[in-house]
Amino acid sequence: MAKARPLPAEGPLLVVSGVSPRLTVLLGLPGQDVLVRENTGTGHSAAVLAPMIADMLTAAGIAPADLAGIACVRGPGSFTGIRVALATVLGLSMGSGAPMAGLDYLPLLAASAARHATGAVIVITHARSGQVYLQSFLADGELAPMGPPESLFLETAAARVAEGAAVGPLTLVGDGAARYRAALLEAAPMAAIPEDGDRPDPDTVLAAARQADYGPDQVEPLYLRPCDAEENLVALTAVRGLSPETARTMFHDAVTRE
Repeated sequence: MAKARPLPAEGPLLVVSGVSPRLTVLLGLPGQDVLVRENTGTGHSAAVLAPMIADMLTAAGIAPADLAGIACVRGPGSFTGIRVALATVLGLSMGSGAPMAGLDYLPLLAASAARHATGAVIVITHARSGQVYLQSFLADGELAPMGPPESLFLETAAARVAEGAAVGPLTLVGDGAARYRAALLEAAPMAAIPEDGDRPDPDTVLAAARQADYGPDQVEPLYLRPCDAEENLVALTAVRGLSPETARTMFHDAVTRE
């Protein structure tokens, strides 16, 4: 594996994110004009992401080889969106020679909130019905994580929010905070939930991309829970006439080949 390296000073950055139903592509440098393209990726991210990137580069008059680096938000979030984004970035990097870097989604949301918040920031994003991804940060001075990202059921997440509210000012961000607003405010009535807290701001994303370590190796995804297909493997394969043992063996072989 080649060693990652800091990014050269010159050249624009491309950042790709498929962690949420909203596919997002950013092009630019922190503190400068930023191009942003978004599209609903649910069900067709593989068909729309590459054309989004091509249209953005064409509009900016930039060739892929002109990019200083390509960063990809690696999770947690949509399994399909993450895999499509990572595969697209890998192909673009191999074709252009631009190095790759991975970014974690929850710290991006926390860093965006920390520009205006003090105290604790808890990032909560939707995983599936009744389940969220959660990570807590301290926003006094330099942003610092207070624990690793986790996949939690809503009841446990609400308890974490109540604990956070007990130590001082609390801000909740992420699409999970918006989706489960009523339950979370019941646990922490004084918590702030900003209207624009469901997405990281572009300059924060580009600043994180500018500071990331780059290299030629593919970016590893960040998954915090088993995918739905894995959990429902027996039921899904039964309709195809496969035994549970055969299904698990085939799944293991497929994962091993990756």
